[in-house]
Amino acid sequence: MILFAGDPHGSYEHLYPFVRERADISLIILGDLQLTNPKPLDDLAQYCDIWFIHGNHDSKIVANYEAIWGSHWKERNLHARVVEIEGKRIAGLGGVFRGQIWMPPSKPVFFDPIHYCQYCQPEHLWRNGIPLRHRVSIFPSDIEILENQQADILICHEAPKPHPLGFRVLNQLAEKMGVTQLYHGHHHENFDYSKLKRKNSFQTVNVGFRSLCDLDGNYLLKGVDDR
Repeated sequence: MILFAGDPHGSYEHLYPFVRERADISLIILGDLQLTNPKPLDDLAQYCDIWFIHGNHDSKIVANYEAIWGSHWKERNLHARVVEIEGKRIAGLGGVFRGQIWMPPSKPVFFDPIHYCQYCQPEHLWRNGIPLRHRVSIFPSDIEILENQQADILICHEAPKPHPLGFRVLNQLAEKMGVTQLYHGHHHENFDYSKLKRKNSFQTVNVGFRSLCDLDGNYLLKGVDDR
């Protein structure tokens, strides 16, 4: 059974009542894990098979970054690849668009991290690579890796159109990949695509703040960001 979790922002207790119900759950987190160490995932993994993509909050500070990319959990990041999970080919695109790199529909400023580093002042580099902030920025090269592959489901942190803050480039990617569903996080309000007249060729589901959805797009839990 595949479940999709919206931005946890460092809290995972709300997931336990659902993952404890049965032993065959694959849990896919749609970004903004906001960990400071891997322990919350290690604990949750006792009850389910965890996969995820990163969000914009996953490189806010070094500890957020290290909890993922400095631990064994980096192997479970679905960003820029397609993995078969319970018979479904699931493609991942983590991170967010940023004007310093690429803000569609504008033309990209840099194609990939190497291109960025060629023009970046040395004092702004981090660990001999792109700055910490941009470790979770989307580059055109990320899209290029995915667009010639096929998948059943695309998971993103950013939203596609017709979300008011969505990006058409994600619609185009989903169509090229032939997906039937797109799940995304980032926007905390559980935006309801079903009420819109203009719809995509694929089912789109916004899994909001600390929310949970099943493979049919049904909400099992709706969280409210009252922070």
